[in-house]
Amino acid sequence: MRAYVIRRLLLLIPTLLGITMVVFLAIQSIPGDPIEAYLGQFYEEELAASLRKQYGLDKPVYVQYVLWLGRLARGDWGKEVLSGLPVLDQIRERLPVSLELIFGAMIVALLVAIPAGITSAVRPYTASDYTATTGAMVGISVPEFFGGILLVLLFSLGLGILPVQGFKPWSQGAGDHLAHMVLPVLTLGLTRGALLTRMVRGCMLEVVGQDYVKTARAKGASEFLVISKHALKNAMIPVITVLGLQVGFLVGGSIVVETIFSVPGLGQYGINAISSRDYPAVMGFILVSSLTFVMANLMVDLAYAFLDPRIRYED
Repeated sequence: MRAYVIRRLLLLIPTLLGITMVVFLAIQSIPGDPIEAYLGQFYEEELAASLRKQYGLDKPVYVQYVLWLGRLARGDWGKEVLSGLPVLDQIRERLPVSLELIFGAMIVALLVAIPAGITSAVRPYTASDYTATTGAMVGISVPEFFGGILLVLLFSLGLGILPVQGFKPWSQGAGDHLAHMVLPVLTLGLTRGALLTRMVRGCMLEVVGQDYVKTARAKGASEFLVISKHALKNAMIPVITVLGLQVGFLVGGSIVVETIFSVPGLGQYGINAISSRDYPAVMGFILVSSLTFVMANLMVDLAYAFLDPRIRYED
């Protein structure tokens, strides 16, 4: 197992290098000049040439890429073209907010999906099954922006128990911070919970018919023990796979929710960087998103061995 983990960690290096190379070349091929967009109506050729030299944009593309990698290795992720702020500082400020939002949403998703999926699977074609599957279909079908608006109408404008939008850091009080995070977390979590509910139901229906589950029942094990120990662990393997993919995707993909609720996360930072053609910011955003995605998949692979004792990795 240890050799497998080390091997996978070493594979992160060429993987990330390949990702950065492809994205760097793709960004360079986008029409438009970031310096021209930055200067706008104040554009002058002399000033533009000076800025291009300052940011290294006057050099060949491959030289720009190599120089960027060298600075990256030294911990210098560059500065934003528009604001001049260090990219790494901006990412450090926003990444914890995104991770808090994502992991909170995944907890909500599991709290919804596991009970609903199990109940639906062990009592198929009953009222509880139809209720769970209908709720899951509705949750999958409703767009995130519409679901967020409904939650705002219910909890903020209707009941008045939660703030409409905005963000408060932990330094301004834990209660205030958590109150502002509830609706974004619920919006992301309920949508993912609906998807996972259908997966848990389908996997549980397949597992409960296996011989080892029937044997456990025949030996007199309680239904709770049969479901929790024998059936659920094996049924969770595909669910964990999707969960890991969702965590990796949402690091930079929770843009809609961050925009609706004014959450200063990494997704908003990335879309602003892309729209303004801020190359250093875009590269930093993609690097962090890619690293998180790859690490999430590594964690999923390691979770397989825990959930299913038959899965082992050779040392």
